[in-house]
Amino acid sequence: MEAKKKFDKQAFIQEASQCLFSSLQIEEALHSSISYLQDFLPLDIINAGISDDSPDTLRYLAVATAEAGFLLDERIRFSPEAIDDMQTFKLGSVKIDNSLSSSKVAQEASAHLETVGIEFPKFRGKKEHSTMTLTIGLGKPYAAFFNLVAYGQNRYTDAHSNLLKLLEKPFTGAILNLIHYRDVLSRNEKLEKVNADLRNRLGHTNATRIIGAETGLKAVLKKVHQVALTDSPVLLTGETGTGKELAAHAIHEMSLRANQPIVCINCGAIAESLVDSELFGHEKGAFTGAGEKKRGYFEQADGGTIFLDEVAELPASVQVKLLRILQEKRFHRVGGQSAISIDARVIAATHKNLSEMVKNGSFRSDLWFRLNVFPIHLPPLRERREDIPEMAKHFAKSKAAEMNLPFQPVFASGAMEQLRAYAWPGNIRELQNLIERSLIISGGFPLTFPELTGKKSDDYDPGSSRLGFDVFRKLDDMIVGHIQKALHLSQGKIEGHKGAADLLGLHPSTLRGKMRKYRMGI
Repeated sequence: MEAKKKFDKQAFIQEASQCLFSSLQIEEALHSSISYLQDFLPLDIINAGISDDSPDTLRYLAVATAEAGFLLDERIRFSPEAIDDMQTFKLGSVKIDNSLSSSKVAQEASAHLETVGIEFPKFRGKKEHSTMTLTIGLGKPYAAFFNLVAYGQNRYTDAHSNLLKLLEKPFTGAILNLIHYRDVLSRNEKLEKVNADLRNRLGHTNATRIIGAETGLKAVLKKVHQVALTDSPVLLTGETGTGKELAAHAIHEMSLRANQPIVCINCGAIAESLVDSELFGHEKGAFTGAGEKKRGYFEQADGGTIFLDEVAELPASVQVKLLRILQEKRFHRVGGQSAISIDARVIAATHKNLSEMVKNGSFRSDLWFRLNVFPIHLPPLRERREDIPEMAKHFAKSKAAEMNLPFQPVFASGAMEQLRAYAWPGNIRELQNLIERSLIISGGFPLTFPELTGKKSDDYDPGSSRLGFDVFRKLDDMIVGHIQKALHLSQGKIEGHKGAADLLGLHPSTLRGKMRKYRMGI
């Protein structure tokens, strides 16, 4: 509706301010404001956000429609053309764009938010919209913006601009409240992450959602459900990086022991001379350096679950003790005289062929029979390709949050096809590492994987240590891959000692030039 004939400026400012400060949650306040402002000007959406000292980036923090409001945290990186358009937004003024084609910023913001699953704006079948943007200074280099959207072309006039300008002060207060609210949420999220990390260390990992539960891991999850409520030993097999530890956590979380700890040990990572002490503990004075009594991993897992990863690496002497624990639920500490009884469920895992090791005498047959009560085989990633896109998106999102990256990751066109076509000899762990490396060097641009170019499933022979060396790669692909390795080793650092340029033997400006040439985030 158009502005009313008898207009009370002070009443308008007062009522709008009450709406903007009606809730500590800015998305609700913006939603309330729309209902009031629609009586005075065309309005379907309000967006709010800030810019900082990054001249090519805007951070969208909240959006509201007539139906609802919700929080965002989307950092959008703009092209040089859009950056030029941004220069037309002046502090303390209102800018009108009465068609999508007249605003490069609106075009790229819409395109970005749609790629991450946010309909912005919700066109409701209409391809055009008009925008009116109030830009507010918050002290250099920070600025805030409130962007009003109305469906259709030529919806805003100078009269509407004057109305919005009246609300500069209340909108300034609202954006400061928004920033404060987002900071509180951020601190709470960091506290939650610290708490989750502590819980993970104590063995309380949340395994309620496993990617591929209804597709590539359906058979595995069926077995997990079957065995979880029992106390039977479980033997997890599969190539390195297939998710055996995640499966162990899932069994524990679904068991009656879920409120007790799960203690995870990589048997291959413990020095042979320390295995006895680490697993079973020791008494004070049991050996040189044993200044006090120590509880081993089995005691720490009492009442819960102990996960023995790479169990095939255990020396023969420890295999005997492990067999006794499985048979009698008792063991002795190193240097101890009395037996200690424990109640810990044993889940073991290995990427080796234990039956072959039994045949050649490097693993005890009686221990294998005890561990192999309920075997579960984890398929390699190349046998569950349908799960790769969801995994890639999950790893990209979680790693971006973990590394505090100032953007939400998106994938370039064709990237998912590349990921699905690759053989993944390193399985899930290799996929995680590739995603993390690509995030580091992407610079906010869509993720690409040039190091996978020319590598197909047929290039990988599981029985061979060779990975596609017969595929003759293009020189450009090799250069990109080498630069990416250098950036990964230097943790994204380009200049200085142990920077990527130093590793490559290049001047930093030369390296940046090559990164621009190959569109590697510069």
